[in-house]
Amino acid sequence: MSETQLTSRVARRLDDAQPVSEDKIAVEPAVKSTGQRGLFSRRASPPQILADPLENPEKIQPQTRPKSFGANIPIERWFARFAVRVGGQIAWLTTCEQGRSLLFRYTSHFVILAVLVGAIGLVSTAKTTSASNFPERRTFTNGVNVSGVFSTTDTISTTDEVNYNQFGQGGPIVVDQTDVLPQANPFTTVPSRERRGVISYTVQAGDTLFGIAGQFGLRPESVLWANFDTLQDNPHLLQPGLELALPPVNGIVYTVKDGDTVESIAEEYKVTPDAIYVDGLEWNQLKPGEQPVAGASLIIPGGSRDFKPWALTAQLNAPAPAASADTNSSGVPIARTSNAGFCQNAPVGSVMGTGTFIWPTPKHWLSGNPYAAWHPAIDIAASLGDPVVASDSGVVVYAGWSTVGYGNLVVIDHGNGWQTWYAHNSEIYVTCGQGVNQGTEISAAGSTGHSTGPHVHFETRFNGTLPNPFNVLPPP
Repeated sequence: MSETQLTSRVARRLDDAQPVSEDKIAVEPAVKSTGQRGLFSRRASPPQILADPLENPEKIQPQTRPKSFGANIPIERWFARFAVRVGGQIAWLTTCEQGRSLLFRYTSHFVILAVLVGAIGLVSTAKTTSASNFPERRTFTNGVNVSGVFSTTDTISTTDEVNYNQFGQGGPIVVDQTDVLPQANPFTTVPSRERRGVISYTVQAGDTLFGIAGQFGLRPESVLWANFDTLQDNPHLLQPGLELALPPVNGIVYTVKDGDTVESIAEEYKVTPDAIYVDGLEWNQLKPGEQPVAGASLIIPGGSRDFKPWALTAQLNAPAPAASADTNSSGVPIARTSNAGFCQNAPVGSVMGTGTFIWPTPKHWLSGNPYAAWHPAIDIAASLGDPVVASDSGVVVYAGWSTVGYGNLVVIDHGNGWQTWYAHNSEIYVTCGQGVNQGTEISAAGSTGHSTGPHVHFETRFNGTLPNPFNVLPPP
């Protein structure tokens, strides 16, 4: 620095250093009322005489920068200020709506980041473990296992020179698949599917039409329709040892006759031709427009027909000589081998019905099968020996054993198109052609024929139809 610059600079310093008057540096008295000192409580020191820089320039000291904030603050005070600032931020984050939103955002970001890092670590660990536990190399020669150590890039070789790569799409194969043998599972669930055709079933002791149908996923009427030659639409003909044909689906099993067409068969059994062509394609193997040949068996899914109930006709029920006969308590013979109860010359109409019906038993509830298409009657509860009375006045047209499952059967014709049937009786108290009045005791309840327990099988028939008995009986 030049002498001129130094001289001017020192001159400015000297101008600023003015002498301080005595009155300005006087000590102010302390404030006794408050015990505090005044602003100028410290006694002022006498003014310092600045040396002439020209006389002693080497004593001039360069100016120093002021110290940064907090340089002389003790460490405890610094920590206190830091704690206050951090505590204020936390209080703001937890109490202010904006702060809580910001805290939630930061927390969710941290959790997502932690999950991602953890997942990456698990995948890396799994790959490392798989590579370290890789199986040894095996060479198979005519069933002999020759083992040797190999790296993760080796393959399994066979005498047929077929190489099985040890890496799959998801990474290395941990288990040597050539050593894995299939094991039987005793709890294997067989999937439910439609059967491929008609199967045969032998009726067992205790079987019922409803039980057999439910066992094979069919409706009872489908079983009756598929076995008309055997059961004649009568579930009472079911007996142990009988062979039944069971269709794969609910519907009709039909044997084609000469002149039959798909259209005529579909119309007869109340379906469309598509039921035979499309729904029954798996079993019938008929293309659209193709006609079946005579003698072929067709399965008609969803098909139905009217039932053909067993009727009292002279040709069907003509009594045959009985090999043996029993008598009831009244001495009335009951044939066991034929429909001997049929009355050929019963005076129908000699006793007319009233047109109204009463319950034939003391109990007015069911104990067996309800009314259904495959069971056009009701099974009324009864104990063995309970009295059975005529539901309406009329003439007895059948009194005896029946070979079609009814057991001891009584049929009353009421002369107005109505008939009532009473089956499974243990005893019969009336004879053929006898006129009875409404409420007359005609038999005792039992469990004869195809029956699983004492009850009264009660049917109502009108001009060949079988209406529901509940439609004519009074309320229970």
